[in-house]
Amino acid sequence: MGAGLAVLGGGIGIGLIGKGAVESIARQPEATGKIQINMILA
Repeated sequence: MGAGLAVLGGGIGIGLIGKGAVESIARQPEATGKIQINMILA
């Protein structure tokens, strides 16, 4: 049960990182390269 909750939490966190990156690219398309690099490193 504990391992399932840990995996679920990690999945939600990664999803929020992706959501933030997509929203940032939508607001500032010229910063796409920097945003993608930071998202991959995170």
